[in-house]
Amino acid sequence: MRKATRGRPPADSARPLLYSKTCQLAMRAMERVAAAELRDPDAWVAQADLAKELDVSGPSLGQIVFRLRRAGLLEARRGPRGGVGLSRPADEIRVSEIIGSIDGAGLAGRCILGFDACTNEAPCPAHPVWSSVRPVLERELEEKTLLDIVRSVEGKRRLKKHGR
Repeated sequence: MRKATRGRPPADSARPLLYSKTCQLAMRAMERVAAAELRDPDAWVAQADLAKELDVSGPSLGQIVFRLRRAGLLEARRGPRGGVGLSRPADEIRVSEIIGSIDGAGLAGRCILGFDACTNEAPCPAHPVWSSVRPVLERELEEKTLLDIVRSVEGKRRLKKHGR
């Protein structure tokens, strides 16, 4: 196994560039719960079903759900009609809130190339472009809602279904 050098991950690292795998799973989980609620406003999604659909272990999903509940994005209830549901309508939940609940707020200091830091004092080769794009991306993530994600995923599924 390669040893990481100071300031950057090893070349074979699976470290995501901007958002953690956990954050990506949280986004997918929130999208699936929101889609279920759009089909049936009284729907509660069983965590076991959600874990299976996302191909993640129950305990891993449990940790994600815990963090999303703590951030006030999901609610959970026990029992035969239990499961998880959104704490607010999908059009009131900002994408940035979901990201913030798992990976923390903002992109400041996150490097587009995956290095530990990306600042004016310690820039990566892409820093001049990334430093101008980063605020635009942050603004977009603040403006976009969970409903926007659901609609996007539904559109992709329709295209895939029709072979495009």
